[in-house]
Formats: sequence, C-alpha cells, structure tokens
Amino acid sequence: MVFTGIVGTKCKEDMMDTLTIAEIASRLDLPESTVRYYRDRFSAYVPVVGKGRGRRYPDEAVEVFRTIADGLRNGQTATMVDETLSRLFPRNVSTDTELAQQSPSAAPQQVAQAMVQVLYQQSEEIQAMRLSLEQIKAELDQHHAQDVQALTEAFESLKSHLDTQDTKNMRLARERDQFIMSQMRDMMKSRPEQPKSWWQKWWNKTPPQASVNS
Repeated sequence: MVFTGIVGTKCKEDMMDTLTIAEIASRLDLPESTVRYYRDRFSAYVPVVGKGRGRRYPDEAVEVFRTIADGLRNGQTATMVDETLSRLFPRNVSTDTELAQQSPSAAPQQVAQAMVQVLYQQSEEIQAMRLSLEQIKAELDQHHAQDVQALTEAFESLKSHLDTQDTKNMRLARERDQFIMSQMRDMMKSRPEQPKSWWQKWWNKTPPQASVNS
C-alpha cells in the first residue's frame, strides 16, 4: 500500500485496509481525543490516506501511535518523542500548502483534554508503581520478621539444649566423684593390717625409765 503523508488520493480497496482514529484508539486502549492529539502533535510521522474528514490510517500508523504513547507514558518530552520517531519511522513528505490545510482543527478544550488524559495515565502508573513498591516492602518486612523470629527460636532452643547438657554433665561429674570416693573408702576398709616391725614391738615392750630424784 502506498500513502502520501498527510493527504492523498486512494482507491476503494486501499481505503478498506485502513483504520480510523477510533479503531486505532481501540487497539491501543486510549481515548480518541488522546490519539487525535498525538496525530496533530506528531503529524510529520503519522501516515495518512485520504483528505479531510475522510482521512484514514494504514496499519503502520498503529506502531507510530504506540511509540508516541509509550514515550510520553515513560516521562519523555515531546522533543524526545520526536527524536525517537525520527530514528524509527520515515518522515512524511508534505508541502507548505498541505501543512497550512491541516490547521489545528481540534478545539483547545480537546487538546487540553488529551494532555490531561496523558497526565492522568502517568499519574495512575506512578500510583501503581508506588503501591507495588509498598507491597514489596511489606513482603520484605514480613520475611525479615519471620527470619528474626526463626533465629530467635533457634537461639533459645540451642541455649536450652546447652543448659540441659551442662546440668547433665555436672550431675555426671558429681556421681563420678562420689563413686571414686566410695571405692577408695571400700579399699581402705578391706586392706589387711600391716605387721609391726621389731623395733615397734621392742619399743612398746620397754617400760619407761623412772626419773631419779636426788
């Protein structure tokens, strides 16, 4: 299909393969007023078939409008969108007379409404991002609290286990000491009495000498 930029004359078969602003708006899920504003603001890159109220747009125009909408939605300025369009799409060839014929037909209220709609969409997206971030933060906080709780429970369980083991070890140590002392006492009691040496016997038999008083 061949198009001539802003205006042109097409056969009936080609016109049937084109789209209206309403159809493009439906495809992109945008208000018609917003698409019309895009068309008027970035007309140098929007392919058009036909003239005046009979203007229609080939399928290629859908991608042009989508690029415009995505750029503005992502915070780009109109100048930045122009630069993006110049890299991706051919510029329409039009004469000064044709440009004069496409004098702004949209009422100021319509243009303002389109701009407000763009800002409203951006505000909705920002709000959605904010809610998403808050949800992520809440999930992280919840996971953090769960991790802290799990660590606390693990620490308390380990501390209780160590305390129990320490008490058990102390009891076993006391029982061991008591057993050793008991064994030593039993050994001392059962040990046979050693016989006295000859000098111990002699010493015990020798009477003590009487003191001599003069």
